[in-house]
Amino acid sequence: MPARVIFTMDNLGDAADLYRGNIKEPRKPGENPAFDIGYPSLLELYARNGIPITYFVEGWSARQYPREIERILSHPGNTIGMHGWTHERWAELDDDEITELTVRATDTITSISGSKPVIFRAPGGASTTHTRKLLKQLDYQIDASLTETGAISVGTDGFACIPYQWIGVDATHWLWNKRDYAEVEQVWQAALLNAAHNDQHLVFIWHPHVMGIDPKRLEVGEKLIRFVQSDPRFQIMTLPQLRAHSLATLPPDEE
Repeated sequence: MPARVIFTMDNLGDAADLYRGNIKEPRKPGENPAFDIGYPSLLELYARNGIPITYFVEGWSARQYPREIERILSHPGNTIGMHGWTHERWAELDDDEITELTVRATDTITSISGSKPVIFRAPGGASTTHTRKLLKQLDYQIDASLTETGAISVGTDGFACIPYQWIGVDATHWLWNKRDYAEVEQVWQAALLNAAHNDQHLVFIWHPHVMGIDPKRLEVGEKLIRFVQSDPRFQIMTLPQLRAHSLATLPPDEE
């Protein structure tokens, strides 16, 4: 079977910078290149190539930018995932904080989008056991955070963990390892070929403040998308589609 390739976006607007203390209030229009330039450029990249995505949005951002939630969902197949309230360091929170923020973000996204989110990705990557129990109680279907094994797992209740790997994250290469454009393209193509060889999935996470603000990085992204689309060894899926595939093909985990 072809390797399953999933494209996603994380972070919208000023939520993360507010949480980190980089700013004290939301920026005015024209003051945030990631939101003014990077976000629409990256969203258009996916739309232009006919790729539906899950956009992981902070609850605060959904409240702050309701028109952008509508814009994201106007593209066929797109879904909104919950990404904390203001991109907290999720794995460092206590259970009570996780409960309060999860419920608040879920209710806010539901009220803004008109539908309840069913996909979660922990800010910073690492989820928690309490988070997964809470997500099930709130009728979520997918935790798309990191896991220890990196493998997809599904429960007898239908709840799926669909993890990503750091190799698919734009910040890994351009912010942390300072790779050039050609090297990132080669690394990503090699990761795709490895996924195809091992019958695995590969999740890409691209951010407005990383991919979106650099036209040459966007060119790398577009070339990668066309590489995937042109090769029968790959099949582009959404996270809900991959969950459905996994429910049909993987033995359920006993919990």
